[in-house]
Amino acid sequence: MFPQESILGPFLYTLYTADIPITTKTTLSTYADDTAITTTHLNPTITSRRLQAHLQKIELWTRKWRLKINESKSAHITFTLRKGSCPPLYINQTIITQTDTVKYLGLHFDKRLTWREHVTKTRKHLDLKTRELLWLIGKRSPLSLTNELLI
Repeated sequence: MFPQESILGPFLYTLYTADIPITTKTTLSTYADDTAITTTHLNPTITSRRLQAHLQKIELWTRKWRLKINESKSAHITFTLRKGSCPPLYINQTIITQTDTVKYLGLHFDKRLTWREHVTKTRKHLDLKTRELLWLIGKRSPLSLTNELLI
């Protein structure tokens, strides 16, 4: 369609998806082509029914506009401190994988919202970037603060 860094891409995508179905019982969050549907209820069965009803509306909408949902990239997570999980959800007769962690817009969420997964992955990423820069900021580097500047 458009290159990923295109200026027109996000604008045209927003126009194209402006009529995506919404419901009063769920919240639809989109950023570019990443979409999350959320709802809350004490009863996990009611929560799943609400989400499934919204997903069915989106299925009809995607067929109408000839869009393809990548079911393998879709994930279902239940944020709770209780044991157990919600009943399964389906997109195009394909079960959505239930996970304990999910990544959305660069943030790693776990089912108890502890942020442990996000902090761990961010720390590993920072360690990797630090190692990549060691040649520049290391003890033997000409840019090191311990080396004298020759003017």
